[in-house]
Amino acid sequence: MDNIRLRTKLIFWLLLGFLSVAIAEVTVSSAPFAFINPIETIFLTLFYGSHLLLFAWLAFRRGWPSLATLWLAGVLFGLYEFYITKVLWAPPWGDTVSLALIDIFALIVLAFFWHPFLAFIFPLAIGERIGTTSQGIARQLPGWLTAASPRRIALIFAIAALTHGLMIRSSGVVLIPTATAIAAVAIVARWWRRGGRNRVWTLQNLLPSDRQGKAIAVLVGCWYLAFTPLWDPQLLPPLLGHVIVWLLYAGFALLFFNSRQTTTALDHAGDRPAWPRRRVIQWVGSLLILSLLGSLGRPEVGFVVVWAAATVAGLRMLIGTLRGALRNTPSDTPPVSHDDDRVHT
Repeated sequence: MDNIRLRTKLIFWLLLGFLSVAIAEVTVSSAPFAFINPIETIFLTLFYGSHLLLFAWLAFRRGWPSLATLWLAGVLFGLYEFYITKVLWAPPWGDTVSLALIDIFALIVLAFFWHPFLAFIFPLAIGERIGTTSQGIARQLPGWLTAASPRRIALIFAIAALTHGLMIRSSGVVLIPTATAIAAVAIVARWWRRGGRNRVWTLQNLLPSDRQGKAIAVLVGCWYLAFTPLWDPQLLPPLLGHVIVWLLYAGFALLFFNSRQTTTALDHAGDRPAWPRRRVIQWVGSLLILSLLGSLGRPEVGFVVVWAAATVAGLRMLIGTLRGALRNTPSDTPPVSHDDDRVHT
């Protein structure tokens, strides 16, 4: 991995950062103008990108991780909502169900689903599909998604696009956030694919080296040091609240590092998959049309759909991961040799 120049990796990292912001923030109108306001673009890309790269580096250090490892890395990513934004202690939409000073529904939706999948796993999977010759992340996704028929994929896509339209309406501007996010990702993806043509690089090749990962860890630490006392410090809980959160961090970190003992084999694709222009135009056009149709409805419906689906998915991943940890079943596939990390040029 160290044979790839840093400036080459930076373009790919920018793509991952844009994907993370677009999927996690723009889709639900949390930051609809993320790619319109330059200051917001820089801040969110650095923030999400540094978190994604840190936990991806940790997850891939022993080879290709399982879905459970990726999910746990995403959970640790999402726990920043305690100290940096304080949302898991005091959500801006009001308390739902609190236990031990923590908003339980916010914890399930944001830390168990939203950040693991929308801010971490999906951006990695899409970035790998666009810019590398490997398909490791996609192979870890649930079978109902990866082995779905074209009709089921179309149905899932339609539901997601309509729901996005419902939620983006709450920003008061229809389709502009969606179009700018697509354009930003497309520009960087095109830049990357043109520069990396005829290169046989896997996702693991393009992630931070150990030295780079440690530098990114320092940056993430600076986010915590800066925003914990500066961003709504009055929302910080008493000592008991901190102790409970520290236990959550410790518990999920233990599960994460233990899960890295399970690695999966990597299949190399022969070359970078092509993206037919007509197919891309069809999918983007369908997304915009369905989003526009969805925006005709009530935003509250979109939030109910998202929260219900996210709660179910987040709890299923938590329960499945805990069951796997209790069984402590060894991997059915041999660990990945570090010889697979070599760079072909």
